[in-house]
Amino acid sequence: MSLIDGLLAMLGAIESDALAVREERCISVRNRNASCLRCVEACTSGAIAYRDNQLKVEPDRCIGCGTCATACPTCAIEIRNPTDDELTSLIKGSIVATKGHPVIACEAALVAFEAQAAATAQKTRKPFGAHGCEEPAYDAACVVALPCLGRVDESALVGIAAYKAFDATLVCGDCASCAHAPGGALVRQVVDSACSMLEAFGSNMPVDLVDQVPERVRCVQGGVSRDAGGVSRRDFLRTAKDGSARAAGAAVQQEVAAVLGEDAKPVPVAYRKVNKDGTLSHFVPTRRLRLYNYLKHIGEPVADQVETRVIGAVSIDAEKCSACRMCAVFCPTGAIVKMDESDAFGVIHRPSACMQCRLCERICPEQAIKVSGLVPIRQFMGKEAVCYAMERPSWTPNRPASMYDKVHSMIGEDLEMCMF
Repeated sequence: MSLIDGLLAMLGAIESDALAVREERCISVRNRNASCLRCVEACTSGAIAYRDNQLKVEPDRCIGCGTCATACPTCAIEIRNPTDDELTSLIKGSIVATKGHPVIACEAALVAFEAQAAATAQKTRKPFGAHGCEEPAYDAACVVALPCLGRVDESALVGIAAYKAFDATLVCGDCASCAHAPGGALVRQVVDSACSMLEAFGSNMPVDLVDQVPERVRCVQGGVSRDAGGVSRRDFLRTAKDGSARAAGAAVQQEVAAVLGEDAKPVPVAYRKVNKDGTLSHFVPTRRLRLYNYLKHIGEPVADQVETRVIGAVSIDAEKCSACRMCAVFCPTGAIVKMDESDAFGVIHRPSACMQCRLCERICPEQAIKVSGLVPIRQFMGKEAVCYAMERPSWTPNRPASMYDKVHSMIGEDLEMCMF
């Protein structure tokens, strides 16, 4: 089975109540020469893996953590539980409950903390008294509980600053001994990327990645029990998370609109196989729109450039480039588009639309393209684009005589000689 066939089978297999799949967005589906396996590398449960030169898919192992969705540069995989809108509402609830000090924690860290708290309570428990329900170790209203912190992306962290929080705390379990270690590695990249953007826009909100549940969300042991009828810690955690997410669904659009503004609502995209100019369909995920609108609400940029994990700048070596413009044909977001005017030929690059999928870098036949995460601030904000002028080819593609004309332009008179 080829890589592309394996990817299509994999994407179809992982579609579930937890994950939504948009095959047309996958860069390896868009072009067979691409070899992106970021979702596989980030999978925390082994539900998707690459072994013996083959993709292995075990949907039953998927825990719905959403780390693959965070790792995917083009949002070909979207998490459904909680969705980005639901996660936004849960984070806002934590901001309110903690008075501006929200906490997001992974399940492993919370389970370990509750086990430790239960053991401590057992040692200090008096010989007489009620022996009913366990008491919760932390205030569930203050903590956003996730299966893995790999679910958190830059827009979520930048959004916390846009909501005027004082700080953000991410509680990550011991990744060295955790089966979901790839998620811990990814969230560290996300934190660095988000902090770089916050700093570039003048925000001094700290994002702390810790391994202990902070004191401000811990419950006082020995008081009145608030546990829900003897439910196990793990079941309680999941039930609380799912219930909170679903309850927030009805109000989340109002909350997002209050920060982003009515003009920030995503516009449905109608996908076509090929556009009029010969390029594949373009799309900009809602997550990208949300990120930019959050940055707008934080303030004006104060730096000359910013380095992130999710926005990139393309450079093209004019000496190597053959002007095939395949980079524009397959670019998933339209960050690279064709320029074909009477006095100008080439491509236009808009870094603000680039997702660092690096498809252009991988498929360039001349290896003339490089993608960098360091972007000048005006290009980052979409106020400036980069034009790459190219020599117009002497032949026109997609015509019956295209192959002859192209070979003739390279061989010239020798082609005429070989016809006799």
